[in-house]
Amino acid sequence: MWSQVAALWLTLLRPSLTTGLGADPAAPLPGGRLAAAMYRSVRHYRVAVSPTRPPCCPYTPSCSTYAVQALHHHGALRGGRLILARLLRCRPGAARRRAYRDPVPPPRH
Repeated sequence: MWSQVAALWLTLLRPSLTTGLGADPAAPLPGGRLAAAMYRSVRHYRVAVSPTRPPCCPYTPSCSTYAVQALHHHGALRGGRLILARLLRCRPGAARRRAYRDPVPPPRH
């Protein structure tokens, strides 16, 4: 149990220990600490997990691209809510109703 927690901790807070977790071309690293940790988790998925699986996201941009952009533009709290909502609606029927397009909403000021 503790080894899994330590591995997760190192993955989230020490990106230099894992390969390929630099800045994402879809969006730069967000400023906040929690948003940056979430961003690195998504980057890990995009670099290590996603290339081993066939593409299956019906939306443009893909869910992982949406996630890094949402974290960059909105931070951890609102970006996290946007990501969760997107993952819950990531299915072909919902994508068809949105014409397969679902961009990140612009930041509120």
